[in-house]
Amino acid sequence: MEAGKLQRPRFSNKSCQRLDCLRQSRIWTLAAMLFALSQPSNGQDVKDQILKLPALKTPRSFSANAAPAAAIEPVVNPLLGSTTQATNDRNETLGQLLSAATSDDSRQVAGKPEPPASKQPEFLPTGALPSIDTQKLKIEPTQIEIVPANSLSLQDLETLAFEHNPTLAAAKAGLSVARGQQLQAGLYPNPKVGYLGMQMGISGTAGQQGGFIGQRIITGGKLKLDQAAAGKQVTATHFEFRAQELRVLSDVRIRFYEVLTVQQRIKLTSELVRIGDELVRATERLLTGRQATVNDLLLAEIQLDESRILLDNATNDELQAWRRLAATIGLPGMQPSALRGQFEQVPQQLDWETCYATVMDNNPALNAARSRVERARILLQRAKKELVPDLDLLVTHGHHNVTDDNVTTVQAGFPLPIFNRNQGNIRSAEAQLRVASRNRERIKLSLQDQLAVAFRRYTNAHQQVSRYRERMIPKSEESLKLVTIGYEKGQIQYLNLLTTQRTYWQVNLSYLDSLRELRTATSLIEGQLLSNSLSESKQGNY
Repeated sequence: MEAGKLQRPRFSNKSCQRLDCLRQSRIWTLAAMLFALSQPSNGQDVKDQILKLPALKTPRSFSANAAPAAAIEPVVNPLLGSTTQATNDRNETLGQLLSAATSDDSRQVAGKPEPPASKQPEFLPTGALPSIDTQKLKIEPTQIEIVPANSLSLQDLETLAFEHNPTLAAAKAGLSVARGQQLQAGLYPNPKVGYLGMQMGISGTAGQQGGFIGQRIITGGKLKLDQAAAGKQVTATHFEFRAQELRVLSDVRIRFYEVLTVQQRIKLTSELVRIGDELVRATERLLTGRQATVNDLLLAEIQLDESRILLDNATNDELQAWRRLAATIGLPGMQPSALRGQFEQVPQQLDWETCYATVMDNNPALNAARSRVERARILLQRAKKELVPDLDLLVTHGHHNVTDDNVTTVQAGFPLPIFNRNQGNIRSAEAQLRVASRNRERIKLSLQDQLAVAFRRYTNAHQQVSRYRERMIPKSEESLKLVTIGYEKGQIQYLNLLTTQRTYWQVNLSYLDSLRELRTATSLIEGQLLSNSLSESKQGNY
């Protein structure tokens, strides 16, 4: 009995505590709902308050400017593909909250009350998510694929360069500047007109009132000389424009053959990786048959890794060569693509006389220098003609209010060349003529100097390519084939195979370098030694 008496009040207190907790929970829940409904209906705050309540579906956020409930359409989530019905009926939301709170309270009464725990976010498994079309959001890195696709030829790249290279547009604009200056140089000076008032206030009258007109007469043929000098500047600028075109062409051709060289290098190093992998497997079989040592296997694996490094380097070199080609064209964002061209075709052998004539005859840089010499000579004549004074004419006409007569005055004058005979400008023009003449000679000697280097590069590369193609490459291929067969049969040591393999690699890589050197030298000679189109150049400098 005592035990029963002791337990009964304890049970009663526990039930009361549980009921008090339920009441407090309902009060706080109802207060939270009333507070949420009393707030302004704008966007995320209301949405966050509803999301914090248990066992409720997330309603669509609404604003004060929202349309009526009857006009609201179901909204489709663009990422998850789900459809939710938007509404702003507060009574329905309040009923959902009350029913959810009641169901939670009934579950709390049935079980033992536990302290509230933070609810962790739930993640759906990957398979439960609907498919998402992220094609527009997917960003792929630049992929470089070496495929035998005939996408771009040398002529295609040259056409693109003429359309997009900014230096050509700048050179063309410079030509327009020179033509505008030529037009301006031949224009006659404008006449002067104005008001003339004299002796105003005499005898209480306005004096003489009228106007004047004046004109300067250019003598000595100065305008013709000015226009002729400007015409020579137009000619020089035109040759500079042509020189810039040749620079762009030379650079595009050089970069084109650099990309082709690297593509061939990638093919070669890929073949080396394949051969190295086969040698590693062959060494493993020989090691199993006790015909090779562990050191031979290690050396084969090292050689395979070296081949893979060469392949990685060649891939990076191709990306660099393509970016330089794209910059020369004027399209830095152009994606890498396979190029079409006869890379291994050896051009016809050229001699010194042919190359010298190709470079010197009608060279635009040399022609521009010659035009500047002629311009300097015309400017010297123009400076000497400055001694012939120009004639200034002035005619005035007005009414003299004192005498009530119309008065006309004619004035003509010119400066006497007594102190200033343009001595300084004549001396400067003479010096400019000497400078232009020496600069023309300098450009001619510079072309010959560069041609000597280019011709030496061309001759060496042509000889090397012929020797590699006719003798060294066939011999290295035959040697590698024989040694590889002997090694697979256990008749040759791995060191001999390694030496033969390295010789084969070196011969083929040197052959590619010789081809690239031959194409570079040929492009320079055909481009009359004009290159470096993206470098900043000053007018008159070669």
